[in-house]
Amino acid sequence: MNNLYFLVNNLQIGLQIILWFICFYWIDFELFTYILNNFYFLKILLGMIVMSSQLYLYYYLYFLIKFDSIYEKENNSELQNINENHDYTTCKKCNILRPKRAHHCRYCNKCILKMDHHSFLLNKCIGENNFIYFIKYLIVLKLITTYIFWITLYVCINYYYEFKFLTLIKYGILIIGSFMASVSLFFYLLFQLYLFLADLTTLEFHYTKLRIQSKDG
Repeated sequence: MNNLYFLVNNLQIGLQIILWFICFYWIDFELFTYILNNFYFLKILLGMIVMSSQLYLYYYLYFLIKFDSIYEKENNSELQNINENHDYTTCKKCNILRPKRAHHCRYCNKCILKMDHHSFLLNKCIGENNFIYFIKYLIVLKLITTYIFWITLYVCINYYYEFKFLTLIKYGILIIGSFMASVSLFFYLLFQLYLFLADLTTLEFHYTKLRIQSKDG
């Protein structure tokens, strides 16, 4: 039952793994045949790069799953006497004392340490313990989508005469999709890096009151 709950709860991540596996397989065994048909060493080298990128993607996904930022209530009676201290705030929904900058997630129904946002794509709250893995995950995604865009564009420009009409449509969709994903990830990654360097969260960035509270004490 626990394994079934784990699979259902992380269905979005499982679908991502399948999607990226298909994309990598297609790039490695179809696109490379056009541009590297006689350069076997270079084909192997690029294949290893693609495989490494895929492994890094799964590696950071694993840590995003493994490390959550859910606040576990401390069994310490002294916490009941420090409600006036700026180091702790009270959650009105959980009815517990929690560290400063922790916030309640209505989707997880838990208090999250230094909560940044709830990611529907990962079905996970991004917070204190997994924010750095989220940044690295975005970096790998940005590199992968950029790579897919350029290599597909190169193949279409130089080998379009070998393609059938439906193949051109297929590659055209891939070019447009990868370009939009790459540009979107670029700006989102810049925003997340700014938050990281400024020691802010997405919630604090959007709500001035939370930003002021985070700097108190």
